[in-house]
Amino acid sequence: MKKTIFILFLLSFQLSIFGQKKVVAFTAFENNAGNLDQSGISAIQNKVIESFNKTNRFVIVDRTNFDKLQQEKELQKSEAFIDGKTVKQNSLEGAEQIVTGTINQVTISKYVSEKGYVSYNAKIYLTLKVIDVATGKLLATEMIKAKQGFGASILSASLGGAGTPQKAFFNALSGMQRSIDKFVAKYFPVETRIIEVSKVSKDKARTVLIDIGDNKGVKKGQYFDVYEIKKIKVGNKEIDRKLLVGKLKITEVQGDEISEAKVMKGHKEILAKFNANANLICYSKN
Repeated sequence: MKKTIFILFLLSFQLSIFGQKKVVAFTAFENNAGNLDQSGISAIQNKVIESFNKTNRFVIVDRTNFDKLQQEKELQKSEAFIDGKTVKQNSLEGAEQIVTGTINQVTISKYVSEKGYVSYNAKIYLTLKVIDVATGKLLATEMIKAKQGFGASILSASLGGAGTPQKAFFNALSGMQRSIDKFVAKYFPVETRIIEVSKVSKDKARTVLIDIGDNKGVKKGQYFDVYEIKKIKVGNKEIDRKLLVGKLKITEVQGDEISEAKVMKGHKEILAKFNANANLICYSKN
């Protein structure tokens, strides 16, 4: 019973923050690397999940937890609970996107120096995909090449020699982190709005306030592109057209829901369109 109450609490907590953070589900990565065991697969998938978690902008539903929660909900069908409350069967259907991946190849090479010293190099090749839950549409499929990468169109990493094959593997995995971070930033940008032009000189916007802060993991020095969103009619339907207006740089995060930003480009345009109540939306850059 204690375990069940904890599961109920966990679900309730997750649902309470669905409205604040994007819900992203992870499915098990496909393993096409014949030399990789389950621990290696989990290590790669956890490295990707880590990039999402550290932004503080997502509720992560990974396949392992999802399966456990589904089993618990089935169990509840035959049990009595406090106040007759049970977990709704559709309580985890709040995921907006699914992230999955294919581990294409893992290679570990052995090197022996002229003096007989042995070292190992590892390369990891990974394909990442983003799928929209509502439509089933593939939103992104990209191979991001790390600095140490080899070959185009594949996420790859390779670091200098290590004393064991295992250390070489984890060195390469660590080297992939920055590339995975860029993938998250590119396909899951932070979206916000300008709430005030806080400093103006010579008819130019110098600094603005935007309605986002610590609650979405915004950091000092982060850049945002400012777009005007216009509705245009195409045939019998209206579509959004995004027009680039300018660029911002965060100078100070002032709490959970507000930050100050310096206008880097589009000083006159941002001021004029803000004063005209144009539909301006800011998107974080990768």
